[in-house]
Amino acid sequence: MYHSLKTNRLNKLLVTKKLSSYKCVIVKYIHSLGLNDIPKVTVSDIRKLLRQKGFAVQDGFTALTAKCTICQIPEDQKKTENKLYVNKITGNFLCPKCNVHGDWNILERIIKKGKLEGTIKEYIEQLQNEANEFQKKWQKIVDETSPLSSLDESEAINLFRLFEYPYYSEATKVLSEVRVSSDHTVLYYPLTNSLDKVVGYRKVKAGLEDEPEYCGMHTAGLFQCRATKARSDQAILVPDIQDVLSLADSKVPGTLVWLNNCSLPPVVLPTLENHQRLCLWGDWNNMRAVAEKLGEQRCRFIRPTDGLVTASEAAQANLSLKTLVSEAKPAAHRAITTFASLRDDVYAELTNLDKVRGVKWRRFPALSRLLGGHRRGELTVITGPTGCGKTTLCAEMSLDLAMQGVTTLWGSFEIRNSRLARTMLQQFAGVPLEQHLQEFNTHADDFQKLPIYYLAFHGQQPLNVVMEAVEHARYMHDISHVIVDNVQFMLGLSATGEDRFARQDAVVAAFRAFATARHTHVTLVMHPRKERESEDLSTSSIFGSAKASQEADNVLIIQDKRLTAVRGKKYLQVAKNRYSGDLGIVPLDFDKDALSYQSKKKSKKQDEPEKALDESLEEFSIDEPVHNNKSTKHKKTRPSDAESYLSDILNLNRTR
Repeated sequence: MYHSLKTNRLNKLLVTKKLSSYKCVIVKYIHSLGLNDIPKVTVSDIRKLLRQKGFAVQDGFTALTAKCTICQIPEDQKKTENKLYVNKITGNFLCPKCNVHGDWNILERIIKKGKLEGTIKEYIEQLQNEANEFQKKWQKIVDETSPLSSLDESEAINLFRLFEYPYYSEATKVLSEVRVSSDHTVLYYPLTNSLDKVVGYRKVKAGLEDEPEYCGMHTAGLFQCRATKARSDQAILVPDIQDVLSLADSKVPGTLVWLNNCSLPPVVLPTLENHQRLCLWGDWNNMRAVAEKLGEQRCRFIRPTDGLVTASEAAQANLSLKTLVSEAKPAAHRAITTFASLRDDVYAELTNLDKVRGVKWRRFPALSRLLGGHRRGELTVITGPTGCGKTTLCAEMSLDLAMQGVTTLWGSFEIRNSRLARTMLQQFAGVPLEQHLQEFNTHADDFQKLPIYYLAFHGQQPLNVVMEAVEHARYMHDISHVIVDNVQFMLGLSATGEDRFARQDAVVAAFRAFATARHTHVTLVMHPRKERESEDLSTSSIFGSAKASQEADNVLIIQDKRLTAVRGKKYLQVAKNRYSGDLGIVPLDFDKDALSYQSKKKSKKQDEPEKALDESLEEFSIDEPVHNNKSTKHKKTRPSDAESYLSDILNLNRTR
């Protein structure tokens, strides 16, 4: 498995579970990122140290390369390549030859001392032992399965139908490295590194294609294949295996790469280092982040055409995939551009309106109707009175998105991560966990698979430290949604008066710039200034200057009228919506057992008594009802009877 020392630290979440007559402690983990996880290194520092120790350094797109001193190469294999890749941003290193990887602190100690210390030596031996164990496991799979190319035509057609893959005559040759189980229900995709060495695999079962299993050092490898032998310096990156097959059927030159979930951990970047031209074909929002990490100068975008986002969709429309790849546009625009350069982007938005609107909230459909969805590159401000449930609501909204694949980074400066994780776990489970302890492991295991990370900060923190951690998390984990709860706790209470307002404006400006430049959605939870309880909050009620409401794309206000009115309700008000301008309210009914504001659909049994009550009130109403011409004749007597009945009572009172 991929070890990243202090890169993705796991904090323990201890939950004590009481069963009948004994107690057992269940240990679960939440992904947490702290100050020690952020490398303090620059490209110049890496290059300087390597050169001082006599290593020739070669500059690449994403990494510096030098000779690996860790590899123990036999005399008869001296000519084999043993490059060491050092990431320019983080300093993380990887040698594809010996499978040794780690952070900059480890490499720095190895280079400075010139030999392996006890702890470092044990760490390297552990990595190599795990690599050897995986090779044995992979060899066992190879022995027990058969290559896809060994199937005859009828078997291949049935297999492709089972997995819903597009079939053509040479499809099995393109996927010749894929292994298939004896019952033809499981496929094993080998994941290779820059030396075409299998370092992991992706296991896909029929009917469960969206839930693949991984094994080995899978984050350091990609599934790659070629349809033709021409042009080895070009690679086309696509998000689905159907796209790979469509491109191969069209004989598109270059290496075809299945970029699952459009995720690129830094350890996998050396796999694509030798390609001079990278064509990205997929969702614009995801591929834009991929291009930034791979180096925009060598990336090209294949623009969607007439709403056809993927290669498989374009193939079904009988478009020439070769032509679309050859006409791929550069990823980066110059500082000054023209409409001719933006024309394709505008057309892409018009033909993909549903995707441009963003990811829809499944738990809050009314909010999706107002805002359109959750879009990258925007800044959202959430405010509301103290104790109204801002954190609880924000946690459920982010959980909803994370369950749809939105990689989320939580910065909880007000409450500790363990309590926040417990709240989100209970919202995920939908039941009170303390009453269903026997189900804890099941819910926790599923929740742990979600792409949610937590900043290991609490209370007041300097802005530059927080932004450095956020930038690092975005690069390492492809974060697309950042939540800060809340801004006032992050600032602390040390500043007063105008200084506090200036610092808050600096925080808003920093996250506004981050959201735009890094194409990441940022949600800021902010307290309002003190208002009269009887008055509604507005955009001007946000604490501090007007900068927060001005910079925000969306302003959401929790209005809580339960304490000021007999029939007071709690609802979420969309007070600003820069995307479409639609404003409105979303009712919030809290389910205490599930800690959820998820809207509940009324059942028919609940609707029938309310309907009967409305009919009875309508029947004895003194106002003349509005009906169709045919029905008025039958219902004229009822209002007159009611009127005569009321008049009799009034006359009786007068006589008394």
